[in-house]
Amino acid sequence: MTREDFSKKFGLTPEQADRLRDAMDRTWQTISYDYFGANELEVRNAFDSEAEMISEATLDADRIRMYGGPDNDNFDWVYKTPDGKHRKNVLGMGEAVWTMR
Repeated sequence: MTREDFSKKFGLTPEQADRLRDAMDRTWQTISYDYFGANELEVRNAFDSEAEMISEATLDADRIRMYGGPDNDNFDWVYKTPDGKHRKNVLGMGEAVWTMR
């Protein structure tokens, strides 16, 4: 999926797609050691893909709010649509942005 395809599908700008991908990467770099603990293989086997695992680890528990970036962005736009409604399929969005090219 390209940035433009991602943007159309999830209603974010290409710049937001890049920010989300960067925030997930920063968060994953910070938490991955603790996330795996002593059972890396077991954790990896619990997911169908790396993208699914990283999406779950960084977005499901709102970890990007804590570790996602230096700009003090609270990332509300990840979890809510512009009209204030909860965004559906945030984890699917995370998987898509992680594999976007």
